[in-house]
Amino acid sequence: MRWIRPIVPRVLAGSMTALALGIGAAAMGVSAAGPAAAKTPPLLKFSPSPDDFGLVTTGQTTSQTLTLTNSGGSAAAVLSVTLAGPAAFAITNDTCAAAGLGPGMSCTVTVQFAPSSTGTLTAVLTAVSKKAAVSATDALTGTGTPGAHLYWANFGSGKIEEANLDGTGLTGIVGSQSGPDGVAVGASQIYWTDELGGTIMAANLDGTGVTTLVTGQTQPAGIAVSATRIYWADPGSGVIMAANPDGSGVTNLITGQGGPSAVAVSGSHIYWTDTNGGGLGAGTIMAANLDGSGVTTLVTGQDAPQAMTVDSSRIYWANFLTGIIQSANLDGTGVTTLVTNAFDPEGVAVDSSHIYWTNPGNGQIGKANLDGTNQQVIVTGQNSGPAGIAVGPQ
Repeated sequence: MRWIRPIVPRVLAGSMTALALGIGAAAMGVSAAGPAAAKTPPLLKFSPSPDDFGLVTTGQTTSQTLTLTNSGGSAAAVLSVTLAGPAAFAITNDTCAAAGLGPGMSCTVTVQFAPSSTGTLTAVLTAVSKKAAVSATDALTGTGTPGAHLYWANFGSGKIEEANLDGTGLTGIVGSQSGPDGVAVGASQIYWTDELGGTIMAANLDGTGVTTLVTGQTQPAGIAVSATRIYWADPGSGVIMAANPDGSGVTNLITGQGGPSAVAVSGSHIYWTDTNGGGLGAGTIMAANLDGSGVTTLVTGQDAPQAMTVDSSRIYWANFLTGIIQSANLDGTGVTTLVTNAFDPEGVAVDSSHIYWTNPGNGQIGKANLDGTNQQVIVTGQNSGPAGIAVGPQ
């Protein structure tokens, strides 16, 4: 009898072969599809990197948030973030959990920069995964710049004085003046009037290079400066004067005033106070074009206003007789009382957030928010009589 080969379906035979191979591969710990794909190690990186905090005024604070990303294929476990550098840099918030950072995940670290001195400072931010033995660093840079300062004239002591905006760091930068009264600060120089000497003076912001710009004035009081001109009030002769920054080109800009005392300049206008003899209710706040035309009375009924300043939207002035400091829109509308208890104020200045004034009656300098709240005394002991005051850049 002839032997007949059994017929096995091809599909079944193939399936059995695959099954056998699968069983063998499983026994060896290898996938039937081939070798397992290897995981890539963690890869940590900060962004931005490097990071520059830019120019920051000494005494001020700025913060930046940096992102730490793990772009690798496995977790960065046991993660820690540290900062090495001067005390001006500090971590204020860290969301990078110590448990680690999974693949494709990110966290943030907030760093504060608060320079206490001028100059460029550097620090290094480091993230380390101890278990995965990987790390990332970020070079941080920040530069401290000189902060704004207060400058004022001390009439009795014959000094021009300077201090930080909080009243600390009091320094006499110019001495031996006859009777300094008004003060103004430009980009690189300080200007003042010497009432008893009848002069307009200037010096570098550190007090060096004292120069007499104009002589022969009757009673120079308040002074203001723009990029191209200096202006001052002379109550003794009832005029507002102007000159070039070097003292040349002296001009009688506005005449016939009753007692101009303080002066301020902004944009296309000049502003001044007129005591008109100094009686209660006799004073006015005035304005004109920079060429002296268009003289306008903005506010009436003031009590011997002897101090004035201006910013981009408001004018500010102080009434000597009643100790009231007020402000108004540039057109004189919206008069608002800010301070009611100043002591014979003769100077007023503002910056973007505060108003400052001198109290010659008790030898103090006051400070408040621009709306008059949070009033405080920042300088004492100026018993010789602080007069004009200004905010400057150094």
